[in-house]
Amino acid sequence: MYVDTAIFMYALGSESPYREPCARILSAGATGSVVLTTSAETLQEILHRYHSIGRDEDIRLAFDAVAASVRRILPVTGDDLQEARRLGDRIKDRRVSARDLLHAAVARRHGLGQVLTTDKGFAGIPGIAPVDPLRWSPAG
Repeated sequence: MYVDTAIFMYALGSESPYREPCARILSAGATGSVVLTTSAETLQEILHRYHSIGRDEDIRLAFDAVAASVRRILPVTGDDLQEARRLGDRIKDRRVSARDLLHAAVARRHGLGQVLTTDKGFAGIPGIAPVDPLRWSPAG
């Protein structure tokens, strides 16, 4: 299952209804009870976000959480960028961000149709079934 950046950000963030469910997902990945996958774009988003808000000390913590819970970190290729652009041409919903399109392109290329995310924009992307962490269970 592909893991969107939001899962890491909520798991490591301040108190919210998503914090515990997202932490539970990462714990399941770390123990191997579920196979989690993400892409280099996730690490770039974490780096960008924490650096932009002056929380550079949290970058290592977040990267360590990714390394501990994710089995594979997929590369982002030029083909993925072209596919994200094509998806963007077809999807006119502005709730779907360019980053979501890129995550979806990578996930689709690797046959990962389910994306763990809090982002409602994924629902409009063909071939992607968003999984809300509040409804996730390790049994699938």
